[in-house]
Amino acid sequence: MTSDRLWMDCKACGKQIAVEAKSCPNCGAKRSRFRALKWIGGGFIGLVIVSAALAPGKSDRQAASVVAAQSAPAPLPSKQTSFISAISDYSKRFNSASNELQQSSLRDQRRVAILSALGSQLQVDGWVGTLRKLETNMDGKAVITVRLAPDLDILTWNNAVSDVLHSTMVEKGTPLYAALMNMAVGDRVTVSGTFVRAENDGIFEQSLTIKGAMTAPEFLFRFNTISK
Repeated sequence: MTSDRLWMDCKACGKQIAVEAKSCPNCGAKRSRFRALKWIGGGFIGLVIVSAALAPGKSDRQAASVVAAQSAPAPLPSKQTSFISAISDYSKRFNSASNELQQSSLRDQRRVAILSALGSQLQVDGWVGTLRKLETNMDGKAVITVRLAPDLDILTWNNAVSDVLHSTMVEKGTPLYAALMNMAVGDRVTVSGTFVRAENDGIFEQSLTIKGAMTAPEFLFRFNTISK
């Protein structure tokens, strides 16, 4: 039995000839030794063209850049940036202080920096953070904590007794309460509202120790609006 790999048809007369033959022994027609190479070369060029067509083009890269830009977080308001910077700066200084006298002095200095960042009205608008707590007290009032930066929170009181003087918890039936009903812990939120004025830090801070107040402060806040 002859092998199909050893024989082929002559392109001129159609009779079988050896694959290695330079010419047909029947009709004398010469074989083109470059025909196979032409097919291989053509296939390679075709593969290159298809690969180039499927590869991400300039427009694809531009589209990817647009998507990345849209998903990047928006810059924080300048007042919020100044506030976070002051808290972070004095937290580091407090941890490096040699004694309690230095620490007490640093708290006084931070008070000035906080009031300078917030302005005399203590009002803020469009600040961005992450909803860290969303609960209710026994009366159903909303209790909120929003994290502005690592170890820096703004929040309401969590009980009616403490909140008597400040009215920070969110009442049922208000637009703010309705907005909170569609949110969950972990949501990225934008808030506006007012800090509560106090002596030690310029604004009311809830920590029981000076270390807590300086390194992981929790500032009391009256929320006016909150949105995702």
